[in-house]
Amino acid sequence: MESTTDTLAEDAGIDAPAVSLHGWSLSGKQGDVFTDIDLEVPIGGIAVVRGSAGSGKTSFLLSVAGRMRVSAGEGRLGDIDIRKRARTVRGQVAVGHVGGLTDLEDDFTVAQHVAERQIMLQPWYKPWASKSTLREVIGLIRDTFTMAAEIIDELPPGTFSKDDAQRADFLIDDDGQVFVSELSELQKFFLEFGLASLSRPPVVVIDNIDYLRESADRARAWAGILIYQQLRRSRDPEDPLTVIVSCEDSSELDIATRSLGSRAEPSLVELELPARPPASRGSKH
Repeated sequence: MESTTDTLAEDAGIDAPAVSLHGWSLSGKQGDVFTDIDLEVPIGGIAVVRGSAGSGKTSFLLSVAGRMRVSAGEGRLGDIDIRKRARTVRGQVAVGHVGGLTDLEDDFTVAQHVAERQIMLQPWYKPWASKSTLREVIGLIRDTFTMAAEIIDELPPGTFSKDDAQRADFLIDDDGQVFVSELSELQKFFLEFGLASLSRPPVVVIDNIDYLRESADRARAWAGILIYQQLRRSRDPEDPLTVIVSCEDSSELDIATRSLGSRAEPSLVELELPARPPASRGSKH
């Protein structure tokens, strides 16, 4: 995978990275989870964190998001010290998908999930979401899907088509009244990503994109991330979105970048986490 980090940073006139880690390490009772990681993710870029199951990818993402304390190292989210100001970091880094943390409620509708997230983003003294606000948010989501479909329509015949945008669209009805249990895995992925993006955070982390079982769905998921980044950059060049995604195999990202071409030219950095040795038999855990 070719990295275009330097090119994009220079073109955008951006100097400071979105995320900067040096010697980032986490140890537990069974030994090192990950150790001595150096990483710089440019603003508006994508960091791909690869590793086999059990290599510490989830813990790494949660540590960057300020939700897990590391044992050693220095880390900054922009100008924010991640270790010293974890609470502030949690308000800046949204979690798009982490199994067991962001799981959707099957018995909730899409609109209920959107309303719940809207309430979380409001002051404590306003624990509700009005119908007008909900309609406004759903309208914004609908517009985003429409623009994504227009981008795909402009591509030369190839991997993606309008059908791919329709497969990803979780707003099956106009009012978001479809239940989560009726959504496909891909639609749930984009609902989680959409909920994470509602607050317009600088950074979104997404764990284990491989949970999408079909290769075609993983390619659609990567393409959707790239297209959303491009749309947000075009809407507000001063507020680009940086995404950190973990996976075991990023080959579908290559498919997405090749297919989208100049419509989405991400700044990519890659990190490979080594497999962790099995716990010793004498371990109590």
